[in-house]
Amino acid sequence: MYTTEPPTPTRKPLEVELNSADTTTLTLLHGIGPTFAQRIIRYRERLGGFASTEQLLEVYGFTPTLLGHIAPYLRLETDNLRKINVNTAELKQLIKHPYVDYYFARDLVNLRSRGAIFTSPDDLRAIPTCNDTMLSRLLPYLEW
Repeated sequence: MYTTEPPTPTRKPLEVELNSADTTTLTLLHGIGPTFAQRIIRYRERLGGFASTEQLLEVYGFTPTLLGHIAPYLRLETDNLRKINVNTAELKQLIKHPYVDYYFARDLVNLRSRGAIFTSPDDLRAIPTCNDTMLSRLLPYLEW
């Protein structure tokens, strides 16, 4: 006689939310040790949060192979990215962001001091040191 019992629940795969995980949680991912976990968190803090998992490749030593291995276990919530207000941010605040170089920050602050008010990403194209690559990377971190 056969018994019909519900199947035993399978273990849920590990899922790590990249923007809120601490070092201990990150080390649960295969290939991420304590040093890597600290680098990831330090870079996340400099960025203001990850807007995409591909940004992990900007962390020193992170490889596409490693990203491929851990990507299925990553979840990303981007609602709480730390934003930079382009109309009020000081030079020092701007240059702390990894995607902003000194020249762009200086030019932005100089234009503002002459009365410029930025209302959209297209307005930033008036800055001579702004290029499409930088703007597309920086856009998730900007507010008007």
